[in-house]
Formats: sequence, C-alpha cells, structure tokens
Amino acid sequence: MVGVKIDLDKCSGCGACVDVCPTAVFELLENESKKISKVVAEDQCFACRTCEVKCPQHAIEVMGYEMLKVDPPPEYPPEEGHYLRGNDYSPVAVVAILDTYDFKIPPELVKLVEVAIESGAALAGTLQTENIGIEKLIANVVANPNIHYLILCWRESKGHLPADALISLVKNGVADDKRRTIMGAKTPAPYLPNISLEAIQRFRKQVSIVNLISEDDPKQGMNPENVKRAVWCCIQETPTAFMGYTLYDPGAWPEPSICQKISMKVTEPWKPELSEKETEIIQRIKQSAGMRTQGKSEDEEARGRRRRENEEFLELLGIKKNPPKKGKNEG
Repeated sequence: MVGVKIDLDKCSGCGACVDVCPTAVFELLENESKKISKVVAEDQCFACRTCEVKCPQHAIEVMGYEMLKVDPPPEYPPEEGHYLRGNDYSPVAVVAILDTYDFKIPPELVKLVEVAIESGAALAGTLQTENIGIEKLIANVVANPNIHYLILCWRESKGHLPADALISLVKNGVADDKRRTIMGAKTPAPYLPNISLEAIQRFRKQVSIVNLISEDDPKQGMNPENVKRAVWCCIQETPTAFMGYTLYDPGAWPEPSICQKISMKVTEPWKPELSEKETEIIQRIKQSAGMRTQGKSEDEEARGRRRRENEEFLELLGIKKNPPKKGKNEG
C-alpha cells in the first residue's frame, strides 16, 4: 500500500502539492496561524511522486510503491522538429536553446544533443521560438507521461528569449485571453494559441525545469559533462543532489497521455484578435472615413452617428472622453 508522509517542520504551506496532485491527496489547512499541507486522501495516491518533485522544501515522501512506467502511444512524438528520440521510458528531455539560424547550428550544439540521448534522455533537441516552438515541445512532452524533467542548456537567444518563456510558462501559466499569453515572460511574442489549454495545464503539472543556462557562467549550460550529469541524476530512483536541485525518477504521470498535434490556426498570434463588436465598430469608422475623403456632405443625423461611433472607438481604446464644457448660462 502506498503511504504519503509530510515533514511538518519543513512544510512551508506553499500549496504546491495541492496544485499538482491529480487525485486530491492533499489539502491546505491552518495550523497555529500557519498554513500546512495535510494528507487527506492517501488511498487515492497513484504514487506518481509529482508532489515530491514539485515540493520546494522536499518535505514529502511517498513510500511503498512500485515505479510506474507506461508505453507512449503509437503516434508519439506527434510533432516533427529538430530533435532526437532516445529512451521512451526516461523521465527527462533535454532542450538546447538555438540562438542561430537552423542552417548554422554549431557542431558543439549538435554534440550536446547527442550526448543527452547517449546519457539516457527520452528526447533531446533545439528550441528556437517562444511560441510555435514551445507549442510543439508541449505536444511531444504530454504525449509521453514518463517525462518529468526538462533540462535547459546551451545559452539564451537574445531575440526570442525562449528559455525565459519556457520557465515563465511552467511557473506562471497562461493568461485567460485568446492568444494564451505566457504570464511574466519577457519575450516579444509569448503566445500559445495553437495548443489546447488541457495540454498546457498537464505540461505545467507534469514537468519541472532544470536550468543549466547562466549569464554569470555561460560555459555552464554549454558543457556536455553538465548535461550528462543532469540526465544521470534525473534517472536515479533515489533523490540525488545536482546544482541546487534534488533529482530522481518519480515514475510515469498517472493519467493517460495527451497525444495531439498543434492546430496552427493562428499564424500571426502577435496581432490582437478583435471581437465581432470591435470589428464592426472599426469597419463603420473606416467606411465613414472613406465617405469623407470622397467629399460627400453629411447631414445632422450622419454627423451624430459619426460622433457616437467615435465615442465607442475611444471607449474601445480605453481613452476617457472629456465631458462637454458648460455654457455661461448653464449650471
């Protein structure tokens, strides 16, 4: 029988275990003016051990389990890209940030990807963009429930900032908007409109980031030995310290894989999407502007309609219109 133990002296009450547990094993409670996590449904535990991986204080221990591994679906990996496929049962994928054109990939970067696969990674490849590139990465990772870690390596791309976008996605999620904007990302176009919200949410729960990229020490993320060691630590069955992380193989995510291709419906996600009402208002303004340029006269009714349209447009833009000034005999 699976047992779940919480070290209350270490527990900070952050609620990470409550957020990531797929079967509501934990609950956040008040205890002497302090929030703590409590095991309330131990019999529902699948021993996915995600709580262990995600707990920042390493206060949780799952005991008495047999490690679960699953076969990825036949369509795995669903998205093509610049990556190599390795051990399907490995808990780790390696993401090397591509900061050059894809036809000018440095041989050292190619070697880094090869070393990752040789060391036991499930997938290893390059990430170039902060939108479609991340969407493809999400699609491939959630199709394999065995993957729990993403190792970021090489160096950040100063244009797209895909490493920053990926870290922000796992930490903050996406906004409730049509473009699914990655919250907190510094990158120019952090939008994920072509992948389902279900896949994004699973991705955030399923994986943890191991970031080898460092501005202070650029060679850290470019060193094949660091990548090799990081992969090795991830595949250990017992917790292993590595560069401030505690890594080990928690087994497969206990829910079925999500195997879907990205839809590619939004080709320019950086352009704002307008509602039907917004589109109608702007269209009327364009028509009105066209009539004026053609020199057509306007009667009083037309001028009033144009004034109302302008007011609606100002409201749409969030600009407050000053109230009309009162005459001498008013008020």
